[in-house]
Amino acid sequence: MTVIRVGIVGLGVVGQRLVKAFTEDDKFEIEAVCDVNAALLEETSAACNARGYTNYQELIADAAVDLVYVAVPPAYHHPVVIETIKQKKHLLCEKPLANSVEEAKDMYEKAKEAGIVHAIHFPLPYQAEFEQIKEWVNVGAFGEIRRIELSMQFDQWPRPWQQTPWIGTRKQGGFIREIMPHYIQMLIHLFGEVDETVMDVEFPQADEDSEIGLMARLKLKNGINVLVDGLVGQAEQEHIAFTIHGTEQSISLENWRVLKKAERGQALNELEPKQATTSLLNELHKAINGEEAFIIDFHEGLLVQELIDEAHK
Repeated sequence: MTVIRVGIVGLGVVGQRLVKAFTEDDKFEIEAVCDVNAALLEETSAACNARGYTNYQELIADAAVDLVYVAVPPAYHHPVVIETIKQKKHLLCEKPLANSVEEAKDMYEKAKEAGIVHAIHFPLPYQAEFEQIKEWVNVGAFGEIRRIELSMQFDQWPRPWQQTPWIGTRKQGGFIREIMPHYIQMLIHLFGEVDETVMDVEFPQADEDSEIGLMARLKLKNGINVLVDGLVGQAEQEHIAFTIHGTEQSISLENWRVLKKAERGQALNELEPKQATTSLLNELHKAINGEEAFIIDFHEGLLVQELIDEAHK
């Protein structure tokens, strides 16, 4: 088995999740880590027994690194990714892919030309719930799909565990960039590209703060209508639901992992959780070794970015 040597740029809350995943997977070895926070860098490099860098260019140039995981805030994805492409290293990038369509297109085109693996960290497609929904879509279990709905409700934003300097800013934060991409990616992957959009975004009075409301109607190229409803500041606790309404079967994926199903005329009932048949790291390892793999690549990231930019217009 070939061990993939990883360099990680960005050691914040999101980056630390995959630090743990890489550490626990014997197909990968963390070779180097990078962050501008000296204390965090020292702590993580010691825990991983990895070299520490404060300059991402030095990490990317490290000859021992095969794969670069980009976990910095969205505004910094483009320069880190482009430098990685220049060094012909494989890429795993956090979502959203970039901070604009122009950046995302540049990243996708150059990664494709370089012939490297270019993956985005979208965890939902590697969950058992997504596998089940995809199977139902493939066999036509829903009958005619009458409508798809995405509801995202947050009593506060950023959430209590998410207090970083950027995630509540209009420039690169907000639930449209942080939460919606997960479900837009799933929507596009299962049902195809978006053809029409009508979006109404509500911002607070503070010019720099991220959005507090979203009402949108999307129409897919196959004719399916999608309603998107996002809200910050209501009294009830956080709730996220991705719902497919079909004439024969409906489902709702709630709060990331709770899958509910209704046959015609029935109420939605929670299904027993199952184990996924693969994982992001399994598929990433296969792709880097030239095997057929299930990877969410920069092309899907570009399609998602187009919707994000449309909302922020």
